[in-house]
Amino acid sequence: MKIKRVISVVLCVLLVSSAMVISAEAKKAKKYVKSVSVSKKATLTIPASKSSVSKSFKVTVKVSGKASKKFTAKSADSAVASVKVSGSKINVTAKKAGKAVITVTAKGKSKKGKAVKAKMTVTVKKAAAPAPKPVDPTPVNPDPVDPTPVDPTPADPTQPATAEPTQPATAEPTQPAPAVRDITLTTTLKEISRKGSSGKNEQGEETVVDIPLYQASSVFNYAPANVEELKKVHRADEILPNEVDAAIEAGDKANGRFEVVALYFAALKAFDPKNPDVAYEMMEELCESPTTKILGIDSFNAFSRSAMKDNLSKSYKYKYVGNAYFDGAEPSNGYTPSEPPTVTLEDYVYASQTSNQYQTQVYKIVTRFKGADTERIIQVYQDSIDGKWYIFSDSWKSFTADMKDPALKYQAQWASEG
Repeated sequence: MKIKRVISVVLCVLLVSSAMVISAEAKKAKKYVKSVSVSKKATLTIPASKSSVSKSFKVTVKVSGKASKKFTAKSADSAVASVKVSGSKINVTAKKAGKAVITVTAKGKSKKGKAVKAKMTVTVKKAAAPAPKPVDPTPVNPDPVDPTPVDPTPADPTQPATAEPTQPATAEPTQPAPAVRDITLTTTLKEISRKGSSGKNEQGEETVVDIPLYQASSVFNYAPANVEELKKVHRADEILPNEVDAAIEAGDKANGRFEVVALYFAALKAFDPKNPDVAYEMMEELCESPTTKILGIDSFNAFSRSAMKDNLSKSYKYKYVGNAYFDGAEPSNGYTPSEPPTVTLEDYVYASQTSNQYQTQVYKIVTRFKGADTERIIQVYQDSIDGKWYIFSDSWKSFTADMKDPALKYQAQWASEG
């Protein structure tokens, strides 16, 4: 009898254990990776003027249950093309001509416990350098012979030689071209954090967290004083418009978003009501992109010029507004910036927004300066046609608003100068 009871207990234990194992396996089976997908083929062409080029590709990981959607990526030939994971994308950097296979592997397993992978073949090409301009084969005679026939009659030695009267050469008066200096603009980044909202908790209270972002220091050797100098440093960015989010997240070179704002401050600094066209030309360069021209948007128009002139001309404001946004400037020193001219800016705590009209992302850039107790924000975007960064819409106007008055002695000095 006792033996039967023991056997019954053992059988019950075995049945319960089996049920638990089956249940655990069932739960495990509900949590797995279904598939990983990425572009099967991609071709990247390195411009002749660059040593590399990057492009981002979307990776889609489909899962069952709460399986991880994270993944890793590896290049079979990093000398041809290297790869980095950035959120839900991979960022491929082409380095030299050739082919490289990129393997993307999900961190979770399949239903059968196997690795789930996807492969992409990247073909890298190097653009040919532009052909040199043909040289004119016509020989140049440094001392051309006058084809006028010479009178063979010998001169009479008894007569004094006479020279033909000559008219003094007259040249058309020319206006001297404005001096164009070699301008350099160097930007370095550092990671900081600012407080921002992450939404509301279950109690309906706003949750404030530290949000990591980048702060930039942009240094000029000279602040551009006209549009020709400005164009020297208003160049296409190294990052393509569809790669900027990933580049910013990785701290990569998307510095044009900060540099276009620093160039805007240089345009404010160059404004003079006696000759406002200099600053207007600089603003047109910074506001009117190929996209705005295609869309027929007059980004910096007659109303923009009028608003700029009205705001900056009153009370000698133009004397210090541009300087106020450079490092070292404050009301007590008449907004005199330190040397070399440096601008400190940072990303906004919240994400970029999509502009369907411009077909690109719009980013907010923040300046914190001594002329106000709160930060000021400007919006910028990278044009998808020429790769340069531009000021979005009329967001520049807030930077011409009133600020703290400079010290009285500087106001008196500017009033005496007229």
